[in-house]
Amino acid sequence: MADDHVAIFAGGQLDFANYVYGGVTVALPPSTIGNGFALRALIDSGGYDYVSGSLGTIKANFFGTEVDAMYQITTKHFWSDVALGANNTYTSLSPFDSNNPLRGRQYELRTSLDGGATAGPWRADWLGYYGTRLQDYAALLGVTHALSPEWRLGAEVYGEGNPTYNLRQVGPYAAVGLGQRSELQFSAGQAWESGFTPRVYVRALIYHQF
Repeated sequence: MADDHVAIFAGGQLDFANYVYGGVTVALPPSTIGNGFALRALIDSGGYDYVSGSLGTIKANFFGTEVDAMYQITTKHFWSDVALGANNTYTSLSPFDSNNPLRGRQYELRTSLDGGATAGPWRADWLGYYGTRLQDYAALLGVTHALSPEWRLGAEVYGEGNPTYNLRQVGPYAAVGLGQRSELQFSAGQAWESGFTPRVYVRALIYHQF
């Protein structure tokens, strides 16, 4: 479902961290979706592995919710939003790792930014967030060139972490539009992750707006 005042979205990712998410954005009158003030609510769930000292490999599973106040801007060749919200995430660890700041139930305020811009066949996309209490973050920047109305090809840089963990990824990626409201992305390249030797990553991501 998508109109001038409500947009429902969902997506998922497969790589070192696998997760799914979904949510809804509601524009606050007189604003509309893409321009002005809005509220966003979302849920996400997933899992990942990491290495922690003598404990070895830790399996983590998480489930979270977030509510954001947003401001959105959309023009012909530019779109972006900035948000401030409250995040509530529960992370279970096996075996338990008392040094992981994300363990158990955690609450924090998060700031986030995402958007994109086009110039001819070129397109840039960016997204990221920062947690004000746990100092956790994620950020992505991608640049692509349109090969056809559906296909884009380019490269991306991604990073995420917290005071005890870091992940960096760099590599090419391809994106294909699946109709007006869906996109499938593939990426592969080099990853540097805390506790692991440098290794190759492969990622698939899908996004859909109803």
